[in-house]
Amino acid sequence: MYNSWVEISQSAILHNLAQYKRIIGSKVAVMPIVKSNAYGHGMIEVAKLVAPKVKWLGVVNLAEALELRRNNIRKRIFVLSYVQPNLLEQGIKQTIELPVYGLQFAKEVSRVDRKLRKTAKIHIKIDTGTSRLGILAKDAINLIKKVNQLPNLKIEGIWSHFAASEENQKYTKFQLDQFNKILDKLDQSGIKIPYKHFACSAATLVNKDSHFNLIRLGISLYGLWPSEQIKKITLKEYYWFRLKPALIWKAKIIQVKEISKGIKVGYGCTYAAPKRIKMAVVAAGYWEGYDRHLSNPPTTSFRRAGKGEILVAGKRCPVIGRVCMNLTMVDVSKVKNVKSGEEVVLLGKQGREEVSVEELAEKIGAINYEVVDRINPLLQRIYLK
Repeated sequence: MYNSWVEISQSAILHNLAQYKRIIGSKVAVMPIVKSNAYGHGMIEVAKLVAPKVKWLGVVNLAEALELRRNNIRKRIFVLSYVQPNLLEQGIKQTIELPVYGLQFAKEVSRVDRKLRKTAKIHIKIDTGTSRLGILAKDAINLIKKVNQLPNLKIEGIWSHFAASEENQKYTKFQLDQFNKILDKLDQSGIKIPYKHFACSAATLVNKDSHFNLIRLGISLYGLWPSEQIKKITLKEYYWFRLKPALIWKAKIIQVKEISKGIKVGYGCTYAAPKRIKMAVVAAGYWEGYDRHLSNPPTTSFRRAGKGEILVAGKRCPVIGRVCMNLTMVDVSKVKNVKSGEEVVLLGKQGREEVSVEELAEKIGAINYEVVDRINPLLQRIYLK
């Protein structure tokens, strides 16, 4: 066991899921996204937690889907991005629902289906303007008609992904219009597709027209806002809506000592004590996921502390020196009776203080997704009620 770990509030995750269900109503299904280790929260445990409340789960690739199946998770599982060819047979046997964004792959799925005497469920991905994976909108109808003629395939869904639903509602409307035009043409062609899904966490909150009959709930399942703009818009319409961050990241102090004025700290000697200070060495660094940009800014005075602050006994204590691979040094002079073995908080609340995901994201020039995603998956996740 490492001296750094993550605590996850199960009740917070279930609260966030319930908040979204209240917005979309009973006629729209929710697909919690548990890809990429559930945004740092632990894929298997989060999937098991939400499974009784939903019909769907979303993952990034077939390997993740099969890992859920190996853990006896029997819900409908949809692959959002890509299918490893060597796992295709297993995926079809395990009734994993697959993304299609090209005719060649659809033909391969059909071929394997015939071999296995199965009928795979697929979802057609439309590129309405994000310019990543997906069939271009102008080619969609022609390709869907061809896929629809392939044996042993069932087109179960059609979907797309917004490029800027957090910040650009005009472009979001453009993408939605593109999608709706395709749906209208499919209706005219007599092609019926059961599930339409487009909305992510952000779009679900600010664009009811994007709900269709299935939404994909990612970042906000874990209590994080897609953006500050989305938060403001949402709270104007839904005064009762609240998200609860589910994750607290902790570590232990492994040494405390006093250093004299002028003593250098850490690699590169980027910090020198301006006076006699008390320093704690925390058992977490950039391997664990605590970003190196929280160190001393290299272009400023070598007596200035780093950008990062760690909570020790409920007080903010500045990082000093460079964040190391597995260690971070902190000035704890203002905290009484600090001892080796004491628990500190890198991310989350301790007492009345809080280091939020958004705060860390701003300090390192990232987004909240990155902060939680980069917490090393090998660190223990402890699940609390």
